[in-house]
Amino acid sequence: MFVKLSTQAIEILEGLKKEETKSVKQFTEEGFDQSTVNRAGLELEENSLVKIEEEEEIVYELTIEGQEIIENGSPEHQLIQRLKNGAKQISELQDLNIDVALGKARSKNWIKIEEGEAYLTDQGRENLGTDQIRIRLENQDYAEEDIERGLVRQETKKLRRLILSEEGKKIDLEELVEEFNVEAHTETPKTGKKHFYKEVTDYARTTWLEMGFEEMSGDFVVPSLLNFDALYTPQDHPARELHDTFFLKTPEKADISEYGDKIDHIKQTHQDGWTTGSKGYKTEWNEEEAAKNILRTHTTAVSARRLHEIDVNKEELPKKLFIVGRNFRNETVDRTHLAGFIQTDGIVVGEKLNFKNLKGYISEFFERMGYEKFRIIPAYYPYTEMSAEVQVWDEEDGSWLGAGGAGLFRPEVVKPLLGFEATVLAWGLGVPRIAMKAADIEDIRELYRNDIEILEETPIWRPDK
Repeated sequence: MFVKLSTQAIEILEGLKKEETKSVKQFTEEGFDQSTVNRAGLELEENSLVKIEEEEEIVYELTIEGQEIIENGSPEHQLIQRLKNGAKQISELQDLNIDVALGKARSKNWIKIEEGEAYLTDQGRENLGTDQIRIRLENQDYAEEDIERGLVRQETKKLRRLILSEEGKKIDLEELVEEFNVEAHTETPKTGKKHFYKEVTDYARTTWLEMGFEEMSGDFVVPSLLNFDALYTPQDHPARELHDTFFLKTPEKADISEYGDKIDHIKQTHQDGWTTGSKGYKTEWNEEEAAKNILRTHTTAVSARRLHEIDVNKEELPKKLFIVGRNFRNETVDRTHLAGFIQTDGIVVGEKLNFKNLKGYISEFFERMGYEKFRIIPAYYPYTEMSAEVQVWDEEDGSWLGAGGAGLFRPEVVKPLLGFEATVLAWGLGVPRIAMKAADIEDIRELYRNDIEILEETPIWRPDK
């Protein structure tokens, strides 16, 4: 049997000659590049030298929150350890992750709170000494609770295995090795390059980092509390309906107890304004509605989560944060709309900030992204006041096009999440339009179709072009 194989395929075949069956993962652990092994495996399968089998493997990975528990213990267990010698004023426990600690300890009936003091219950005393969550995470014996709390990330990966066929066992490797004529003429191959959309998003990320911002990250699945309620969007707002938002069936609801007293503050803000100076919406607020899981409709949900996490005792203000990430909306797909889109969101948290600062950040970003003409005009958004729309000038159409929204977060957003009054500059800006302009395409769907002709003809993107 004569076959002509690439050098990489011969190397993989040689590895299989020793063991007859081997996973792609095992090859990569020996130093092979994963994509090289996969390509070589397909080549060998086409020549009937190997069979490829696939099986699913569930992989668990600790999150930052999970790692912190291994190092310091779970927040609720740290709390009951502090209470074992007697009650404590909640104000004395602020060095803990207090919202999560109180929420989890109360839900497990480990503590009770009376007049600003936390007490251990009998059930709490029974759980002193052994932190079961920490032990589970250390032993990688994860429970459903750990996944729901965001301590462990669960992923399903395909495990690909190469199995040497009977023809592969018979083939002589020495016959496959060819001599190469290094002086032979050949055409210069077309070189690969990064997808133009990836170039734009990477450049946007680099731009914020160069401007001194810290990158945020967050899950695609978020509770409605973060996506809507914390952003002062009323529970009867049309954006919260099925025709605009993707709701999850499993898990249908999130455990929002980690937000502790802030849930009550958000509730009161919606109902009567709480202590924000607002009158609220004068309607009942439903915690079950806030717990519904959705695919985030904007990266502002990540900004809301980060506001909740800011600890002014450990983090200096002003705090400058950004994210470049995907969002999802129940849109009718056409040349200008997709169900998924990329947005860059940013916030600046401080005490001596104003609209002039906001305009400065946005202007610098758009100038670095290559826009010579853009403007910021008055607009309305439920969670900012004052609010503005950012528009860019399109030379071909001779018109101004919307590129995103911006403004100062309302006190109804800031105080319940942050816990104190501050000024928060905020914006959410679209990225697809920049990429469409770079590739000279009119249909947003082309950003994901990987049309070879478009990819080859689109020049390497630079903001000055």
